[in-house]
Amino acid sequence: MRISGVSYAQRKTHWIRTIVMVIIILVLLASIALIGVSTYTGWMLTHPKRKALPVFTSNIVPEYRNISFKDIKDEINLKGWFFEVKGSNKTVILAHGYRQNRLQYGEDTFVLIKSLLNQGYNVLTFDFRNCGESEGKVTTVGIYEKNDLLGAINYAKKLGSKQIVLMGFSMGAATSIVAAAQSQDVDAVIADSPFSDLEEYLNDNLNAWSNLPSFPFNQTTFLTIKILEGVNPKEFSPRAVIKDIAPRPVMLIHSKDDAYIPVSNSHELLKAGGSNVKLWETEGVNHIESFTKLTDEYLQRITEFLNNLNDDSDEN
Repeated sequence: MRISGVSYAQRKTHWIRTIVMVIIILVLLASIALIGVSTYTGWMLTHPKRKALPVFTSNIVPEYRNISFKDIKDEINLKGWFFEVKGSNKTVILAHGYRQNRLQYGEDTFVLIKSLLNQGYNVLTFDFRNCGESEGKVTTVGIYEKNDLLGAINYAKKLGSKQIVLMGFSMGAATSIVAAAQSQDVDAVIADSPFSDLEEYLNDNLNAWSNLPSFPFNQTTFLTIKILEGVNPKEFSPRAVIKDIAPRPVMLIHSKDDAYIPVSNSHELLKAGGSNVKLWETEGVNHIESFTKLTDEYLQRITEFLNNLNDDSDEN
């Protein structure tokens, strides 16, 4: 009995060790898989495939000229178009969203451009780094793109622009807010569907872009992005700086039904800003679809915003 008992105890200990080893191996494999998937996802999100400019017929395009300029740090060569209104010193700079190019809405972008031209505004539209035809190999969702937009502002000034309005979409909207807070050369901002804080947004909503479960991949992918690219999303918060734009006017546009950047982001920006910040809250449309689905009202509200800006300029 004693020998049998010892044998039984040995077998029991052996099974416990085996189970523990299996658990350890499974945990290690799961950790390796988690790190691997997160690293791959982080790489893909910061190195998205460039979206080529669409092929369009020349009869739908207003006259423009090709332009090229450097970002504010003189590191990246950026490409774009300049649509000119003869004799005008007012310019709207368009800032596109993530994975897009200078034509945020493809051919439909020309509808917006024509409306701005009819109001007497030149239009400068360009590709952020690692987008369209611009140089660069990394997309940072605003951190480095801010330098691109500041470069566009400087370029518009060199072309003789005295009044500069930034109009951004999604990533470009958030970038426009941060750039305007830094540059006194910006007279107004139109921000369509911005996020309020990059770190919080990535932690909470990264799965909307990665198509992975939010837990645990949001946090692990976010961490790998920081390690891979050496960027700190804590340093990019439109909410923290929007107050610095005052008294210059800011128009926020955001849909209640935005599935990618919740409208709560614009609510936070509205709260953080001053009386110069206004929000047009749309509904029944998804992320940055207010222009394409509510085109007439969209253009009317943009026109009114710019008219009020010019009225204020005339009074001053």
